[in-house]
Amino acid sequence: MRNNAGMSTGSDTPHAPPPPRAAPAGRNEQVQSLIKGLTLLGAFANAEVLGNQELARRTGYPKATVSRLTSTLSALGYLRRDDQSRGFAIGTRLMGMGASVQRNIGLLRVARPFMAALAMHTNMTVSVGVRDRLGITLLELERPRDNRLVINSDAGTVLPIESTAIGLAYLAAAPVGEQGRLLESLRKRHPQDWPEVRQRIAVAHDEFARLGFVSSQKSWGRDVSAVAVATRVPHQAGLFVFNCAGPASQLDRNALHKQLGPGLCDMVSRITQEMQSHPVAPLRPLSVHVP
Repeated sequence: MRNNAGMSTGSDTPHAPPPPRAAPAGRNEQVQSLIKGLTLLGAFANAEVLGNQELARRTGYPKATVSRLTSTLSALGYLRRDDQSRGFAIGTRLMGMGASVQRNIGLLRVARPFMAALAMHTNMTVSVGVRDRLGITLLELERPRDNRLVINSDAGTVLPIESTAIGLAYLAAAPVGEQGRLLESLRKRHPQDWPEVRQRIAVAHDEFARLGFVSSQKSWGRDVSAVAVATRVPHQAGLFVFNCAGPASQLDRNALHKQLGPGLCDMVSRITQEMQSHPVAPLRPLSVHVP
């Protein structure tokens, strides 16, 4: 089980955005097949080994459809067959694509030493993520060396946007049009709890306007508190969200507002300045052999 910044507290799997909706009637068969294939790949978000029966349960697709998709994706290298369990896992082609994309995000190369320094100074976990539908996907984490209660998730963990500091910070900083679309999607997902969710988002907007960051205490029902800042980074597309989190027992409101929040804002400012004054040159393309 993971909390608002990915702390492991049990056996639950991380939050993940819902799969894409089925294609509307009238779309051609090729597009529908593509959507089904991508939805099936999304079921492997936790890098598990899954059989066709479990994939059918998670996607809602007929077993025959799942069997056809796993066979095709395996042949293309996006999935691989596990001989012991007779299930499927993420293939090397998909892992290679992810590694290549992350390798060329210049922000991560610049941000790592700053994040590591803040993690060491605060004895908390520092992370950075981007939005994926109604979740925030963590791209990088830096953990403290001496704090035994660390956040032990890794890149790829997806956190809910409406109930975590990192998600609420994104909502507070997103462009107005994007905010409107996200609020409407959240209202549909949480019809019963919408007043509470809307109030939480309003508080985050106010906090961001006053302090420049968003904080949360024991959010997502877990024993973790955090502060987060969303920002646009020079030479990078979209919003990136930086997060500093740790055990709620070590982080009262004063610590969040007087220490962690200002420290995180200072780190983000330094990273932005570094990106502005020293643009990161793109890495040379990888040598690729087509099998």
